[in-house]
Amino acid sequence: MASQININNPTTGSPTTSSVRDNFTEARNEINTLLKSSLDVVTTAGTGTAYTANFGIDVVKVNGARVIVKAHTANTGSASINIDTTGASTIKNMNGTNLSANQIGGANHYLDLIYNSGNNTWVLLNPAKHVIPQSDVTNLSADLTALSTNKLDSTSYSASDVLLKIKTVDGATSGLDADKIDGYDIVVGATGTDANTIYFQT
Repeated sequence: MASQININNPTTGSPTTSSVRDNFTEARNEINTLLKSSLDVVTTAGTGTAYTANFGIDVVKVNGARVIVKAHTANTGSASINIDTTGASTIKNMNGTNLSANQIGGANHYLDLIYNSGNNTWVLLNPAKHVIPQSDVTNLSADLTALSTNKLDSTSYSASDVLLKIKTVDGATSGLDADKIDGYDIVVGATGTDANTIYFQT
């Protein structure tokens, strides 16, 4: 739906009437902007790579303009949209990449688009699927391969293996001395006065 404010009213009057008319014009423009991002939805036409859409009151392509259109078909790859014959603009993902196939999910996918005047594109805020950059996939694959290559099977690592590993670093200068309690030597069955020793009598 579009605003029903009639910018031709009042039809006669003084300069004051003109100013009122100007205010109505501004109000209509602002209401139409809001409606295009909420209730004033049109269905696209064209192809899966070159969409068109026509509102009752033309969209003005200014930075930040936001519209909602209802797709009539899924995209087959990189796509553009021409709204109200303002000229075709590429539809981009939020990260600046072109769409891949089926990011416009087909009929009944409501597309939330915002215009970026910096590069003359419509940014799709709600793609049907998100695209992971190839570089991230490549890096993840390399990381998983490294983990698989360097993994240690739990079946070949027993408590005895852990104990043997501890013994290789056990000692006064190793940072791990399993023969001590809080850094104190342990003597069982004797007495003494060494401040660094705990004595246990049996």
